[in-house]
Amino acid sequence: MIDAHYDLLTILYCCYIENNFSYIEKIKSNTKDIKGFIANLYFMSKEEMKEELHIEDIDVYEMFKISTNLFKKYFSDKEVIFSIEGCDYIKDENELEALYNLGLRNILLVWNCENKYASGNRSEKGLSELGKKFIEKAVSLGISIDMSHMNKNTFWDTIELLKDLKNKGKNIKVLASHSNSYNLCNHLRNLDDDQILAIKELDGIVGLVSYGPFINKYENNLENNYLEHIKYMKKILGIDNIAIATDNMEFATDLYGVSEGISLYRHEDIKDKLTKLLSNYYNKEEIEKVLYKNIENHLM
Repeated sequence: MIDAHYDLLTILYCCYIENNFSYIEKIKSNTKDIKGFIANLYFMSKEEMKEELHIEDIDVYEMFKISTNLFKKYFSDKEVIFSIEGCDYIKDENELEALYNLGLRNILLVWNCENKYASGNRSEKGLSELGKKFIEKAVSLGISIDMSHMNKNTFWDTIELLKDLKNKGKNIKVLASHSNSYNLCNHLRNLDDDQILAIKELDGIVGLVSYGPFINKYENNLENNYLEHIKYMKKILGIDNIAIATDNMEFATDLYGVSEGISLYRHEDIKDKLTKLLSNYYNKEEIEKVLYKNIENHLM
């Protein structure tokens, strides 16, 4: 399995500033059956970074450099796409290119907050002029554009821009790395049918996320409901354009005591449990596509 969204770069950096890598050894042991990751470094407001992650000095380039080097040290056997979520602190297009040269291959323009490029779910604003230029630069570099966390105005502004770039002959890579169906669970972080169809038009991927609050807001019968999200998304996108994400936030609780929602699966058992769950509905080839091949074929 390839996990389409796991904040592993953030975890690595947090362990670095604490100078304690025992938690990384635990993750290594628990991810033996994981083929790879879209490994993510995420950014929130300065207050939230300080309160939740104990990070006060924010230098994206240095944080990305340190965390990706640590990934190569501890997880050299894994396939990887390095990702940044929340581009708030990336200074400009030149720094974006510098990050690309360090290995950055996926960006989420926003987390939940508004920044100079666009807005997440805590604002109604859309893509700014700086944001348009930023995405154009990312596309020119070959960086995939991740639609998860965008509010609807930012989402549709970005879709129109990506369509325009595609019509001009640019190679577009698009995904929503960790989002489910809004029709099945009306969480703001999920996608409605029109949004899913827009991603399909760009031959993008949606990573169905096994994080409880995005499956069922009441957190009842999570596994059955998660299966319904997969089946529903497959009907719209087709088997070649869906993937699996955990967005596993256990580290925030384990390291810092931050309360998080339920994660349906743990890395140590997700491959076996998902294979069993899907085997009544899909054949071996289709299951392999969902678990890892679609990400390899579209993004790696």
